[in-house]
Amino acid sequence: MTFRPGLALALLLPLTAGAADLSTAFPQLAKLELKNEGVTVLYPREHATKATPPAWLREYEEAGVYASTPLLLKLAGLPPLTLACDSGPSADPSCRLLRDADKPEEAAFEAPGTQFAILPDGRIYVGGHSDTFYDERRVYQWKKDRFVEVAQPLRHVGVSGALKQTVTLRSAPGAKAAELGLTLAAGTRVTVLLNDARKSGGSDGEEESSADYLLLTPEGIVGWAHLPGNPDGTTAVEGLYYRGD
Repeated sequence: MTFRPGLALALLLPLTAGAADLSTAFPQLAKLELKNEGVTVLYPREHATKATPPAWLREYEEAGVYASTPLLLKLAGLPPLTLACDSGPSADPSCRLLRDADKPEEAAFEAPGTQFAILPDGRIYVGGHSDTFYDERRVYQWKKDRFVEVAQPLRHVGVSGALKQTVTLRSAPGAKAAELGLTLAAGTRVTVLLNDARKSGGSDGEEESSADYLLLTPEGIVGWAHLPGNPDGTTAVEGLYYRGD
């Protein structure tokens, strides 16, 4: 297997990880816990004021979804933005930033997640297992008139669990990549280190997250495995599953 410098750095990351604790990375930010929505927001207190609840919140309440617009943010060089977070219809919380609090469908930022760190310079860090297969860490930056996700070549996963079926290790991402000559039996405990961050087109034309993951075996061997999601959201690795709709 070809060894890459970027991979060496990635392997220095913790081998296991729970929910992203963004408050450790940004201790200077104030913390707002929205328990009903299932979201924690970190924000610059000096750039925030209390927002006026818009009328559309009642529609969410009537639909059985918890939602709130707790803050009006005035970040450096950006227009005033209203923070809007909701619990989602089924275990898939998310947050948005609205230019106009009365128009929730016209968001300048929107992402699933359980933790959001909003910095005064306009960066937004997101973490949490929501509408994803694991606790995805993402970062967004302001570009022209909206927030755009920064493309990562790989994503840190940090999930450990037993295999529920036989898995073949490969030398590169992709179901047709060359095999390493190593097959892991069901029951083998592995650590899922990384996910190939590239997306592919789904059957309906929409982009889907990559199903290629870098695994670490009990013997310390690494290799790529193609682990597509099953109809019920599970994968071949315990603990690696889709949470959300």
